[in-house]
Amino acid sequence: MNDRRFLALVVVIVLAYSLATMHGQRMQALRIDDYAGCIKKHSGKAPYHSDFSLGLYGQRWIYAMDIWADSALKLIALKPNKRLYFQRGFLALSLMEHAL
Repeated sequence: MNDRRFLALVVVIVLAYSLATMHGQRMQALRIDDYAGCIKKHSGKAPYHSDFSLGLYGQRWIYAMDIWADSALKLIALKPNKRLYFQRGFLALSLMEHAL
């Protein structure tokens, strides 16, 4: 690998890391990190998830809902008493998309 390709690879890694971290920070600012990130409270002082992992989790959730949206809508039709929970999930999803 020559220097130019190595530098290009480093730039791509830095951009991907920065974008995922900014997405995680925006999710925290919108206060959907507890719901979307499945963050568990623990006694340590450090956060359970970093901004980077939270941002990646949000992006994976958006991608998965693109794939499984039809199945999710069918499930909602089968469980009308759970509609409130589904609406809460769709609200979190729309906020995550807005954070991108």
